[in-house]
Amino acid sequence: MVAATEDSPCQLSASENLSAANIRRLYSSGDAAHDFDHVLRVTRLGIRIAQAEGADAAVVRAAALLHDLPISQTGRTDHHLAAAGFAADYLRAAGMDAPRIENVVHCIQAHRYRDRSLQPQTLEAKCLYDADKLDSIGAIGVARAFAHAGNYGSRLWNQPADEAPPDHAQPEGPEYTPVHEYVYKLRRILATLYTPSAREIGKRRHSFMTRFYEQLDAEMTGRL
Repeated sequence: MVAATEDSPCQLSASENLSAANIRRLYSSGDAAHDFDHVLRVTRLGIRIAQAEGADAAVVRAAALLHDLPISQTGRTDHHLAAAGFAADYLRAAGMDAPRIENVVHCIQAHRYRDRSLQPQTLEAKCLYDADKLDSIGAIGVARAFAHAGNYGSRLWNQPADEAPPDHAQPEGPEYTPVHEYVYKLRRILATLYTPSAREIGKRRHSFMTRFYEQLDAEMTGRL
């Protein structure tokens, strides 16, 4: 839970509130796959995509910096909703105008892949979604999948991708490996990207990621 401190938003200027250095403090309890390094990568990608697509880069930057705040009481399931609620209060105190705050809130609410009930409606929300998902694939996506698995005590590998059960029978607990994350989520990311600039980046990352998991299966099964 993020608590008010002597550096609370009401005591800082708008530029200080939205500085990366100040927001970094809010992520002290994030896990390795959703820490402030992830937030900075998403922010850089989000701004790059926003500039290429003609979106409001200030909205995308604010949404990216606040999108994964570890403030939910029930874990990752509703983290996007909890972070959006906190962001509204934080940005209001920081002096951001109401229309932009509304857009930032929507961006954060709509960025979660596993909650498709909330689809990005604004260009800025599409930019944030794309930036966040690009950080889930490619070399960094592979690294994050294994970091997350290690954090939850999952096995390194237990079956090749082409032997994974159907969606309704996904393994659970330690049996859910990074290969399963690839099968059920990561290899499907590219098709969900909204913006042309993100899809171009995504194609290269997707290709590398696919080759990695094919190589992993081949080594684990003794074929290489």
